[in-house]
Amino acid sequence: MDRAAVIKAILGSVLMQEIIAIRLDTLWKMLGWFQANSLPDIDEEGATGKFDNKGAIFIPGGLVYCDVDEKPIDYSPEPNWDAAAFREKIRAAMRYDNATLLFPDGVAPGVNLDSGFFSRAARRINTFKRAAFRRKKKIGPKMSLEISSEDIVQSHTPLYMTGPFGARTRISTCIAAALMNPPLYYAHLKTEFNLDGDRARRIMEGIDQAQEPGRGSKGSILYPPYIIVCHDTRYKNSNLTGLTRILGIGRFGEFATFTLERIGRRNTNELKRKGFDPDQVETMAEAGDIRVAGFLRIYARTNPGKRSAQYDLHVVSARRDLDLDIEAIEGRARQRYRIGS
Repeated sequence: MDRAAVIKAILGSVLMQEIIAIRLDTLWKMLGWFQANSLPDIDEEGATGKFDNKGAIFIPGGLVYCDVDEKPIDYSPEPNWDAAAFREKIRAAMRYDNATLLFPDGVAPGVNLDSGFFSRAARRINTFKRAAFRRKKKIGPKMSLEISSEDIVQSHTPLYMTGPFGARTRISTCIAAALMNPPLYYAHLKTEFNLDGDRARRIMEGIDQAQEPGRGSKGSILYPPYIIVCHDTRYKNSNLTGLTRILGIGRFGEFATFTLERIGRRNTNELKRKGFDPDQVETMAEAGDIRVAGFLRIYARTNPGKRSAQYDLHVVSARRDLDLDIEAIEGRARQRYRIGS
């Protein structure tokens, strides 16, 4: 996997730019709480602000055949589908529970998905793939082929994010198996729903479409061909807002995280190990002696049930990578959350 291409695909999308803008707004609320010694604990929900209070899961819509009640996905195509219209829909969608499905011409917010179906799909895909690549033909009593959903989730979460995993973590990770193995996912859907003819063709076209970035009417990349999960929990002390995970970026175990972190002893050492000068990294917010930077970590592939400690680190620039006006975001957030200068 070309790391530079993945970074560009993630950060170059309107979706990720809008999510980070929203989380920068949240950051100022959290900075106010930090100064008041009132931050949520690392395993508590609530590290959110006005615009990301319920968290979110954003999924390429072609991966989802139906909702939890087996009803087809319904949405209204947008006639003027540009970056501005898309941003408005994303902000509105983050007020709903459940998943938001993304299409080249619109979004379907608040979709309730069948977690059991996607867990079963992910387990079967990875179990069949393991079986297909076994070199020994004899099965034998000691051969273990079964892969559990717990194995899949554990391999797509950072080491500091431990179980038991919640519904948002589990379902988003299991759906990502479809992006990692599209032909096997198509075969599973075709068998599960006994698809043929036009229905099978529409499913095939949807899965192919989900592997391409969504583009607006003026050519802007609205969303990447990945699943983006906005958690409302910090998961580690240096994080000041909820964790954002990006799934389906490559082979099994490859995923990315975006965090807004207070620069301290631990990540100072990390920056040095990765070749950065901690004093020179671009920050996204500063309040008193607190410096906050955006970190995009891309984790290496691994085996089911394992989590490789290897990852690439990219310090995100609000201006170069995202084209965000962080001063304007700060000004509005300070006013919104009544934070003094």
